Amino acid sequence: MTNRIESISQRSKKQILERLKRAHKVPEFERKPSIDPVVHIQRSGEMLEEMKRKMTDNKYIVEECDSNNLENKINEIVKSYGYQKMIYSENLGLDLNKIEATQKICFNQEIENLREDVFHSDFSVIRARVGVSSHGVALVHSSKTQPRMLSLAPTLCIMLLKKENIVGSLAEALNLVKAENAVLPSNILFIAGPSRTADIELITVFGVHGSQKVHIILY
Repeated sequence: MTNRIESISQRSKKQILERLKRAHKVPEFERKPSIDPVVHIQRSGEMLEEMKRKMTDNKYIVEECDSNNLENKINEIVKSYGYQKMIYSENLGLDLNKIEATQKICFNQEIENLREDVFHSDFSVIRARVGVSSHGVALVHSSKTQPRMLSLAPTLCIMLLKKENIVGSLAEALNLVKAENAVLPSNILFIAGPSRTADIELITVFGVHGSQKVHIILY
């Protein structure tokens, strides 16, 4: 009986792989934009206010500053927690000399080489590609210069988002990523604030599968 099940499983696997190979070669295949179920006819200022309100509801801590003051705003946030060890993405575009941290580690190696630093850093600084006003979430996609673990492992995650990069819906955000990447990123994350669950006796617990605290700096 066991051999028969294994034989059926192997045939099924072979059939699936053959279909995938054939589908990959279909000449009329074309990439189509995601259908947008949310119709947003809003000006950028209205989307900004909607996103700030919904992000706050999602337990983000929303900050604002101008582009010349990002390092000072980061220092202000980190100082309020007393954190010292920073891990950051490559090509972050900040003056790292202005950021007050006793340790500053660039995540520019394989996770196997940085595991201790990644999981024992106090805070990370990353860039969000877009903010989605309809849901109050930030889209962050992984890359070699900004690995996925930066938004998951540290206790505090600080996200940077340009106010001009706000869209009305999830579909708009996805279509933008599709337009910018011939090959889609391995991970596309829609982050709705700090990690949390209420499975345990309906008591909310933060930091279960990601950062306990998330600040987003709009500039």
